[in-house]
Amino acid sequence: MKNLLYLFILALLATSCDGDEWLDIKPKGKIIPNKVEDYRLLLDQTQSSSKSKAILSTTGGDLFLSDDVVIGEHVFESSYGESVRNIYTFAEHTYLETEEDADWQTAYNQIYVTNVVIEEVLATSGNQSEKEKLYAEAKVHRAYAYLNLVNLYGKHYNATTADTDLGVPMRLDGAIEGSLQRATVQDVYDLILSDLDEIYDFLPEVSEFSFRPSKAAVNALLARTYLLIGDFEKALINADKSLSMNNFLYNYNEFGKNAWYATLLDMPKVYENKEQILLKQPQNTYQLIYPSVALSNLYDKANDWRYDGMMYAEWFPPYSNYMFLQEYMVGRSSGLSVPEMLLIRAECQARTGAAGLAMDDINTIRQNRIKTAAYIPLTAANANEALQLVKEERRRELAFLGSRWFDIKRYNTYDNANISIDHSVNGESHVLAPDDKRWALPIARKYILKNPEIEQNPR
Repeated sequence: MKNLLYLFILALLATSCDGDEWLDIKPKGKIIPNKVEDYRLLLDQTQSSSKSKAILSTTGGDLFLSDDVVIGEHVFESSYGESVRNIYTFAEHTYLETEEDADWQTAYNQIYVTNVVIEEVLATSGNQSEKEKLYAEAKVHRAYAYLNLVNLYGKHYNATTADTDLGVPMRLDGAIEGSLQRATVQDVYDLILSDLDEIYDFLPEVSEFSFRPSKAAVNALLARTYLLIGDFEKALINADKSLSMNNFLYNYNEFGKNAWYATLLDMPKVYENKEQILLKQPQNTYQLIYPSVALSNLYDKANDWRYDGMMYAEWFPPYSNYMFLQEYMVGRSSGLSVPEMLLIRAECQARTGAAGLAMDDINTIRQNRIKTAAYIPLTAANANEALQLVKEERRRELAFLGSRWFDIKRYNTYDNANISIDHSVNGESHVLAPDDKRWALPIARKYILKNPEIEQNPR
């Protein structure tokens, strides 16, 4: 993919209340945007450079939060930095007072860039339809960033408390000064939904490149958003709309073996992956990790390509107890995808009593993931059984792709699932109970020290 780094935007949430700039946002590069082509370059930045984050970069710290990943005691101190160890053990603070939070920084970097485009592009010179398209793309990228932020740093959406629960600071313009008081969870979701509704008609059904938003992507993002707030009827409608525009699935049985790791599948590079509806890549694109026993036991290890063909057990000490995930060779995306839309549609069908339709979607996925000779369609006796099967399939299909942490939060909120996470290590107990306040991550102290109006999450 061509590197379009003609314009470097530095956006750091730094200061406001003391009169200093809250974002280090002066454009530092070869072009000051003044025509439509310049704004296209801003929204097509596909690689990060220093503190100028690619528009497709997204959060990744949640990888070490959920019950899908285990960090072994033998490498806990030697192979992971302090911030990862803090995340994994649900510490009071993740970062030192001088350290940035990579997830927070990346999201607000993108929010600044998209705010500049939203504010300026319609008034610049150039083709009107292209300007409207860029305006729409910027709002989709901003909505995606805010959805991650509010679910990482806020309580999970609860209709009875969302209008008072603390969300995240909402900046809607490119001004370098202003209040950073935290908006409510409801405010953030209202912005996301209104923005996506406003710009829908400005976009094509599908885009030439998967990192550019489209109508299919807007519907997919709406489906994810409505799923997170428990509006399963609207989530179903939007997942179905997205799938009507893009329902492509690879059959893993048709992939050959990788040239470097003979047991792994030779999958398409992330930019070429036609299952991607909106490509977003986590900060930690490459990791050696180990799946938890609970996750591993969900797979048919001999016949499910997602285990047998995508996880390779390392033999080289000290990593001999770790798995090498094939997706890290081709690029990992936690963006919006066809499999996720099938899973959302299936879950919503199960929740509304359509068990047969739910299983149809689940079996569509499984038929393309299970070795042909071993594939047997799953059946469910009722909607409750179908919902359980959907949840298990979702965990298998989306493992390590950024959904599990949010899923546990919503299952505990809407289903009284009573799921705890146990990350005990080195003889110390680190358990996150369902009612623990630490489901909302701590905001990095650096930002609060410079912006005291940002209220910290209670621990």
